[in-house]
Amino acid sequence: MAAAKRKPKQRAYSSTVREEQAARTRARIVDAAAGLFESASYPRTTVRAIAERAAVAPDTVYTVFGTKARVLTAVIDARLAPAGDGNVLDRSEAQAIRDEPDQHKQIGLFARDLAVTLERVRHAWEILRTASPVEPELAEVHADMEARRYQDMRRAVSWIAANGPLRVEEDRAAELLWTLASPDVARMLLDGRAWPTDRYARWLEDTLITLLLRESPSPEVI
Repeated sequence: MAAAKRKPKQRAYSSTVREEQAARTRARIVDAAAGLFESASYPRTTVRAIAERAAVAPDTVYTVFGTKARVLTAVIDARLAPAGDGNVLDRSEAQAIRDEPDQHKQIGLFARDLAVTLERVRHAWEILRTASPVEPELAEVHADMEARRYQDMRRAVSWIAANGPLRVEEDRAAELLWTLASPDVARMLLDGRAWPTDRYARWLEDTLITLLLRESPSPEVI
């Protein structure tokens, strides 16, 4: 008896196509929103305007993100991990920090990577920070993202502590990292004082080495 012919796996193929289309639609919406948030401001940007620039229906924006606030969250996430990694610390640059056995070099890699990351994200983060006081949903998003940022700093500290003792307890070290490596401090130095990115990275590296490591070289005069 002849074996029955197997039908081609059309369902799996169709599912993959739909997922790719959905990802492209999401990316178009995020890119459109990012441009509008920066040029027209967050309060003046409507979901309809985002939809028009992304060439989708407004209902599509609501279906994919739910609210305009969550579109802003997606913009920030895309700036933090542009290659689509699930978390900023899952990127190859972050994994290089984790895998470096020398604590001083780890902090140097961290400072330089953070400086580059903040170049991408700090303007979108500033939109979130300034809009939070007048929009309750954004205030909740801001608090949530700050909590996530602290957890990322706690994880980064654990990588450094794995290679030797620190001058302070890990929780305290995470608080210092969360503060000094914040978009707010970067904004004050990079925008407020017009520091170039490499100067900011050197300052952050020297400051963190001095505060976190038992035997630290004298920081450079900046």
